[in-house]
Amino acid sequence: MDDSLSRLTPQQWTRLAERARAGQPPAHGQPEQPAGPPVPRADPAAPRPATHTQEQLWFLSRLTAGTPNYNVPFRFDLEGPLEPHHLHTALRTVVQRHDALRTELRPHPGGLRQVVRARVPVELPVRDLSRHDDPRAAADTRCFELARTVFDLETAPLWRFELLRLDAAGERHVLVWIASHTIADGGAVGVLLDEVSAAYAALAAGRDVVLPDPGPQLADYAARQRALLTPAETERLTAYWRRRLDGYDGLRLTYDRPGPAGATLPKGRTVRFTVPAALRRRVVGLAREHAGSPFMVLLAAYQVLLARLARRPDVATALPLACRDTPGFEKVFGSLTNTVVIRTDTGGGASFATVLDRVREAVLGAIEHQNLPFGKLVEELRPARHGRTNPIAETIFSYGGTPATLGWTPLGDSVRAACRGMSNDTVRFDFELVLDDTLEGLTGRFEYDSDRIDARSARQICDAYLEILGAAVDHPDAPLPHPPGEESDRPRPPLPAWSTAPADAPAPAPPDGPVPGTGGAPRTGTERAVARIWAGALGRDALERDDDFFALGGYSMLAVDVIAAVNEEFGTDLSVLQIFETSSVASLARAVEAGAGAVGTDGAGDDETVAADLLEQVEGMSDEEVARALERLRDTS
Repeated sequence: MDDSLSRLTPQQWTRLAERARAGQPPAHGQPEQPAGPPVPRADPAAPRPATHTQEQLWFLSRLTAGTPNYNVPFRFDLEGPLEPHHLHTALRTVVQRHDALRTELRPHPGGLRQVVRARVPVELPVRDLSRHDDPRAAADTRCFELARTVFDLETAPLWRFELLRLDAAGERHVLVWIASHTIADGGAVGVLLDEVSAAYAALAAGRDVVLPDPGPQLADYAARQRALLTPAETERLTAYWRRRLDGYDGLRLTYDRPGPAGATLPKGRTVRFTVPAALRRRVVGLAREHAGSPFMVLLAAYQVLLARLARRPDVATALPLACRDTPGFEKVFGSLTNTVVIRTDTGGGASFATVLDRVREAVLGAIEHQNLPFGKLVEELRPARHGRTNPIAETIFSYGGTPATLGWTPLGDSVRAACRGMSNDTVRFDFELVLDDTLEGLTGRFEYDSDRIDARSARQICDAYLEILGAAVDHPDAPLPHPPGEESDRPRPPLPAWSTAPADAPAPAPPDGPVPGTGGAPRTGTERAVARIWAGALGRDALERDDDFFALGGYSMLAVDVIAAVNEEFGTDLSVLQIFETSSVASLARAVEAGAGAVGTDGAGDDETVAADLLEQVEGMSDEEVARALERLRDTS
């Protein structure tokens, strides 16, 4: 395999795989992949629909204020005699070129829309940290503070810049850029850096700034996204994912403790580690031998780790894909990312090489079927919910390695910039593994819910991952231990005892709440009325008092309908948030009898009580559900 192929990023692999598959005939009995209708540039005077991601995140922001879970935080370390006024002008130039950087989201009877302002203020405050005992540490602290910025999605701009000065000579700075995920993703960061670099170089040399046409805008992508998802195409994509995930029942991990009662917002924490340079080189070599990329090797090692944690061979993880593989849309400034699920069988006496081949095929298949929004997938599959755990995958794996993070970018002749991702101690899944290829090498961040997972367990998982990766590249053809948790002669770092059942044994009932259907028939008139409303909405004949709305197949939009029916029946003013906190017949009936009003009226902490469940539920909404939910919100506002 050519060395250049082994260095491809996940985004580049996405494009390569699409092009390679496009030249192959479809498998027997399979329809050809649609090329997709050409989408003209959006009429600036016409309404601009939101993307699916924007709809879901907007709905979440309306219900749970103060949660910075979906930010895109980056820092650019700058070396050389920087001219801050040139940098400020360069930033203003880039903001004016891209609609997403001047976009705010507004509800409308026809659905959520992108509203692009002609101009927005571009501020670049400068904070002098040069007098601190440790300016670098002070910069790290300030970066973390900024990374937790909360944006009002109805007010542009949905980003902020700040320049941190680290020395008296003005030759060491950190440019911090924080953006809402509704208007930016990792691919957009590369566009930002490239254009700021070109604009700054021109200004520093005394030239006019001349940049090429920016090409399609985010509104064009939204139009293409909707044009592609015809009913027939949606059914084709759904059928694929239904086949891929059929019978999967999760990792069913117990964690160190069940977590606090109620649906509290997870408290994210981070453990960092570095993959040794020699191990990184062997990862590249193994990828070359198996016609894959390093990120596929790293993902395969993570699947083996999950199998050991869960003591079961059938595992899955969520994986974000860049979705920048369509010609003309590679450089769109905006958030194009979609989440897919990679399911892998690590059993059957498989070696790591075999697991790697399975992961590679799963990733290529996911790339071919990446256009189904994750929320639509959740709606179609209707997986059982277990407390605040994501209904399809408990964990997510992310890999970042782009020219922006792998090297220095020149800003003229005297200044250079290094781009680095940041953490803000939020966690969207139970735990996440983020690997970044940087100037310093391959670094890892294990981000986890500290309400349920101890720091010691997090460190054990990081150590185990490095051990698995090392064993994989040293002996890729050796059979993996079976069952996955069984010890071998090779010393291993200990793993948390989160699964005590033998491999392949039936998973125990989750400890998050009462088992549905064990509380007997409704006892009071209020319970009977609530049960009747739920039964009608869920298509069931009868319910018991401890039945859980979401365990029975309830979902976000249906929750809106149920709460509306409850309010009409009892003359109450319950918020839709209530059902996320009191999701059994009996507990919701108690809320009705107590005359509970909207959750969150007693203080800011009440919003966090339900934010975790809302995070998962809103992510699981399709665009049709969101449109109906927005209509209800408008009717009640």
